Amino acid sequence: MAAAASLGLLQLWDIDEGLESIDKYMERSEENIQAGSYIALGIVNSGIKNEADAAYAILSDKLESATTEKHKIGILMGLSLAYAGSARADLLELISPIIVDSDNSMEL
Repeated sequence: MAAAASLGLLQLWDIDEGLESIDKYMERSEENIQAGSYIALGIVNSGIKNEADAAYAILSDKLESATTEKHKIGILMGLSLAYAGSARADLLELISPIIVDSDNSMEL
């Protein structure tokens, strides 16, 4: 997971190159690599305001279809890193059901 997430640091703030280099890892069959790529996407987009808002579009789609806890953790960490301090209401609406669900594990 950490190796895939480190791609985000290598491509920090370079959205075009970053998305291109991370995209191939999002489709891998290994859960840890996929979860790490979601974190990498958040790192690449951290502190960047862009009209396209690719991180939100990709990660919110992935969150809705995520089936494993590792994927959800990676997606939530990616969203957290990308939008820390932004106070976005749409992000709160997206993650609130996961936070308040008592069936989820403490890690999630």
